[in-house]
Amino acid sequence: MEQHAAALWDYSLHIYAKPGVAASCLALQDQHGCDVNTVLLCLWLAGARSTILAVSDIEAAQHSAATANERFVQPVRSVRRWMKQWCQGTPESEINAAAYAALKTAELHGERLVQSQMLTGLDLDQLTRAESSEAAVQASFANYCTLASTSGGVAEELGELVARAWH
Repeated sequence: MEQHAAALWDYSLHIYAKPGVAASCLALQDQHGCDVNTVLLCLWLAGARSTILAVSDIEAAQHSAATANERFVQPVRSVRRWMKQWCQGTPESEINAAAYAALKTAELHGERLVQSQMLTGLDLDQLTRAESSEAAVQASFANYCTLASTSGGVAEELGELVARAWH
């Protein structure tokens, strides 16, 4: 499982660095309430294995990572965002920059932990295969939208993300 977790993390870093992907992921998270790690998991499994995540698979993955997400990532993200705003109203200092960088690093470590935990909830060899990566990601995202409490426009944003990530 550790090998898969490392592959998912490496894939996530690679995809996230592509032009427009980070902005799409943040829009999905902040404007539509999406879980970016679930979105990245869908992309990775579709791209690497042409595998579809059913609603029950998504639920299992998210359940496996819920504690790490709720008790680690979300609180650290909240403090990091507060610090970013707070620093904008204070004189720039090395201490502020170092504290913000440490929070950002901690959040990234937490995201990696969440991804690893998500995989513990899945049996990758038992997931449904699609005819193509494109069909797999469309099916997985449709299943995710069925499950998630997302606002309107999420399907379009997910489509744009796929275009940016895979092209």
